Amino acid sequence: MGADASRFHARKGGENEVTAIADEAARQRFAHELDRNFSVIASAGSGKTRAITERILEIAKQGHRALEWLPQLVVVTYTNRAADEMQQRTRQRILEAGLPLEIVEAFGRAYFGTIHAFCMKLLATYGHRLGLPARLETITDDDDLWNEFVQQQTEIGHSLGHKNRRPLLRLMQAQQLMELARNQDHHFVPPQSLGQCPECDFSKVEAAVESAQTNIPKAKAQLRGWLRRWHDTDEFAPWPPCATTAKEFTSCWREAFRPLREWASACASCVAAEVQRDYREFRLAHGAITYSDQVALAVELLRLPDVAMQIRGKNYRVLLDEAQDTDPQQFCVLLETTRPVKARGEWLQTKRDPPRLGQFCMVGDFQQSIYRDPNDLNHYRTLHDALVETRAAEQLKFSVTFRLDQAQLDFVNETFVKIFNNTEGQVEFVKLSPRPEILPGQVIRFELGDDIDLSLSETQRAQAEAERLAKWIRDVGLQKLRARCWREVAVLCPRKTWLGPLRRALLKERIPVEVQSESDRQAEHPAYAWLTALLAIMVDPNASYEIVGVLREVFGLSDDELARFAQGDGYKFQFEHKIPGRGAVAGTLNLLRRVRDVLPHQPLFSAVREIVRMTQLRERLRDLPREQFGDSVSELEKLLSAAAAAEAQQESLADFALTLRRNFDKIRETEPAEADAVQLITAHKAKGSEWDAVIVPFLAREARLGGNIRYPLVIPGEQPFIAFDRSDRANLEDEMKKIQRQEMERLLYVALTRARHTLVLALDAEFFRGKRGVHSDTQLKWLQADANEPNYMVVSSLSDQAAACEETAARHMAAALEPVADSLSALRLETGWVDIARQQAACIIQTVTPSQLGPEEEPGETPDTEEWIEIEPELRPARIANPATRYGIWWHEFAQKIPWLSEGNAWQAAFEANLSLSPEPARSKREWKLLTKYASENPEFFAGNIFAEMPFFWRMNEQNCLEGLIDVALFQPHEKKWFVLDWKTNRIERDQIDKLRVAYRPQIAAYWKAVTEITKRPVSAGIYSTATGDLIAYNEKELAEEWERLRGSQRDELTR
Repeated sequence: MGADASRFHARKGGENEVTAIADEAARQRFAHELDRNFSVIASAGSGKTRAITERILEIAKQGHRALEWLPQLVVVTYTNRAADEMQQRTRQRILEAGLPLEIVEAFGRAYFGTIHAFCMKLLATYGHRLGLPARLETITDDDDLWNEFVQQQTEIGHSLGHKNRRPLLRLMQAQQLMELARNQDHHFVPPQSLGQCPECDFSKVEAAVESAQTNIPKAKAQLRGWLRRWHDTDEFAPWPPCATTAKEFTSCWREAFRPLREWASACASCVAAEVQRDYREFRLAHGAITYSDQVALAVELLRLPDVAMQIRGKNYRVLLDEAQDTDPQQFCVLLETTRPVKARGEWLQTKRDPPRLGQFCMVGDFQQSIYRDPNDLNHYRTLHDALVETRAAEQLKFSVTFRLDQAQLDFVNETFVKIFNNTEGQVEFVKLSPRPEILPGQVIRFELGDDIDLSLSETQRAQAEAERLAKWIRDVGLQKLRARCWREVAVLCPRKTWLGPLRRALLKERIPVEVQSESDRQAEHPAYAWLTALLAIMVDPNASYEIVGVLREVFGLSDDELARFAQGDGYKFQFEHKIPGRGAVAGTLNLLRRVRDVLPHQPLFSAVREIVRMTQLRERLRDLPREQFGDSVSELEKLLSAAAAAEAQQESLADFALTLRRNFDKIRETEPAEADAVQLITAHKAKGSEWDAVIVPFLAREARLGGNIRYPLVIPGEQPFIAFDRSDRANLEDEMKKIQRQEMERLLYVALTRARHTLVLALDAEFFRGKRGVHSDTQLKWLQADANEPNYMVVSSLSDQAAACEETAARHMAAALEPVADSLSALRLETGWVDIARQQAACIIQTVTPSQLGPEEEPGETPDTEEWIEIEPELRPARIANPATRYGIWWHEFAQKIPWLSEGNAWQAAFEANLSLSPEPARSKREWKLLTKYASENPEFFAGNIFAEMPFFWRMNEQNCLEGLIDVALFQPHEKKWFVLDWKTNRIERDQIDKLRVAYRPQIAAYWKAVTEITKRPVSAGIYSTATGDLIAYNEKELAEEWERLRGSQRDELTR
């Protein structure tokens, strides 16, 4: 994240003077013009996090408007870690500003998170309108679900009809079509019209001049064979390969097949859309949802006019970070939620009723678009232009970088202006501007020379480069790299596999190293994989295949030991029954059996912790090399925390094991470095981070962008096309290479803008130069710095000597880096931090909420209304399963908005404004009529000062406190007396009033006691039954007796 992006202080004449930065006007507008929408283009290191924080701080300073606006904030970031950091920074700024506690509380209700979590927030409230199940689990690994779905399919392509389905399935296997539909990265849309299977004209192919050397006769023979099979039989007739690469002939070949291939592409899209829809319904029926489902279903919600009105009625104020990494459907969700309540259609199509002023802002950088489909970048640019052209938003540019020193800034400006030329779809370069008091910086050219044996393999030459670079780093040292510690040095590569040689070379030079990109997926980290495997076999002690994996990977038993134990019988690998005999394998299986025997009737967290203890998993992870796997024990503790959270959601051991298994392929977020070691990381993962010194090696090494292509392949575009083999890509080959090159140019921009003080380029052209020169798929080519290219002289003129800088060192001293905290490991306890925390638990004050003192109910999937209101928003269940709870929540939220001190007309207006949100409108009208009748008959009751949703926090004794929300607190100033009122939406008849009175007496006694002790004033209390229209008052004596009974109860009874 960038440095302070507001103002800098410059010394002049011995006094401090505020120095405005070059783009200060744009930053001030973004922060202070809260009634405007903005689309901000923020260059690398321009302090966009600070800018967003300043805008939120300005909202918080708006007094009464802040109390309304802050809970409506929706701050969307690319990762949860970024959201947490932004929320913490903003909260700190609000506290530093000394704003009232009610503002801090309102800020606590703002949303900070990813677009997917926001979509789940919408689905939790309105998902029942789409028929979604009450509980949905997000999955990343759907192999088991997919296999089950496929086995249930008897026929696909229903929408094609027999005349089209049959020829399509002669060209393609059903399995290919199914796998095409499984692709979550592409949303298939059926074509508007679909003709019959066309006939192709192959006359030009047959007329082509034949030459045996070009294999044209062979290609013609293959074509004739295919035609006979296609016309004369009903057999499977897959696309015939073209046996020649002769340019003119292959062009004729492709043109002849074009009508059939376009028809097949349209049909395949139709089938894929159908299968995608069916598979999503299958997933949802099984309570599973993918990340793409979350967004797609939110879009469906917003296409329901009444639901869209309810969502827009929330008046969300969206601040979108990293807009360049947002896809079209995600943009749709955020845009549509901020439009006027009665807007129709989608704004980008209609250009009518744009987002309301002050309610949609986005911050992004076209130059750093590296994660998405190129069409997503085009969509972002189109959206940006549309917002600006229609005046739905204004464009602002942040060009001042608070990261790069002067040398790096000059280098980036001089080189990338020639690369980002705003032509052929590439983005336009935004020139970086310097900050005040900028440090000098340095860009170093490290020449590897040409003394390399070109007969060595590419891997061997890469290892040689890594060793020379590691020796250079050791010789130069931290001082000349202008880095405060090894953790502030990063080596960036475009490919993960390139990090291995660098790690080995650095360790050889005794330089500490930490690889940040070797574990992209959860399953690639031993802590996650090993614990998941252990839980899986505890659930199924006969899972032979998984048990063998645990014995090999976790317990380190050799294949020889396993083979001698099995004697060819794999079913021996079980521990449901005791294993006779001795030996390492039998002993380990019997250990696993003992572990499983102690698990029954244990809660989830205790069971997982016991598995970890008895298998010595923590100790095994501690023995793994830290430089390769990081802090594995900390990763294990995170999983134990996840188990505790899963237990709170009433999950079983089998449920938790399945959740871990389904998230095997989930991408791990990049974590801040924990050890003082050189960071090895891919350029993709480096985005959003910065270091004092950045080194970019392997500039001339081929990146091999093509990879292994599997067909059929979706080629994106305005009209997506499905390629069935390489010949379908031939006409698009140049375009696809151009798109790939442009993306890699943007990736290189990201890599070269991560360094604060020192940027090092390792020039290795002679190490990897081939017969035709340096390969086009290299960083050197993307930088256009090879011989005779525009940036060659810029790079060649760089200094080859790194030098220390006293000014930079002095700046470091002024802002000394905080030491790495390692307090837990210093305890040298084998129990781990969870057990340490348990030892200190007796010192923690326990919180009791009044709803815990209410009537016991049958356990359900969601809490009742009182519990829901008291739960922190981020801890609430994903869905409100109970209709009664949904109604109770609506009543409480509506009652909070009643203008009690206004005339009756204002009451009625508030009710009518909220009626559309009610899950039971008829019931709402009936019960509202009862409340207004009571108020008219008892006008003195609602006189005085009225406080809705009044929070309280009262310490009962040394170990317990009472915390909650009072629905309505009425203060009668003349009598200096309080009345505490609680809404009850239970469906009851009037003859059941006494039951309601008794059931809620403990809860009301808690309210009564807390307000009495806090205010030191007389307090009365009661409940209002919305179903009967009756106020049920308690007398002081019965409340006092009830409180004495509660206080005398044991703690377990108090919080039952």
